[in-house]
Amino acid sequence: MAETQLDELDVKDHNGSDLGLKLGGTLVTATADELNKAADQGYQELTADGAITIKNGVVKLNKAGVLAATLANPTDVTDDHKELMIFAAQAQANTVTVTGGFGGGGSGEDVATFSGVIGDNITLRAFGGKWYIKGYHQVTIA
Repeated sequence: MAETQLDELDVKDHNGSDLGLKLGGTLVTATADELNKAADQGYQELTADGAITIKNGVVKLNKAGVLAATLANPTDVTDDHKELMIFAAQAQANTVTVTGGFGGGGSGEDVATFSGVIGDNITLRAFGGKWYIKGYHQVTIA
């Protein structure tokens, strides 16, 4: 196979539905923005109380006892549509506290408490400077 080196490749007619860049014969349907956000996936394992520092990816809660995590709000526009999946790798009633509450719901909706079963999880999506709950398993919001 011939090798080509490029400093830049701009596929101007790429529309993601029937024209444009193909990899291995398959049309790339994602936008450049979607590809860039996918490349921004992170992983963090918390083994002590503290802050969740990533804004896109997977967070593993893995302390010997109950873990208290904090999560800062995402940055409006910059972090829009990023997702975090936070899961318990231990059987503890962990908590995740978000400033201002999930979806901006205030102090009555700012703490996610895990039930104490391995596999408890919550998935959050960032939008407009807030974390919105996309789904959860065995987690209580108060």
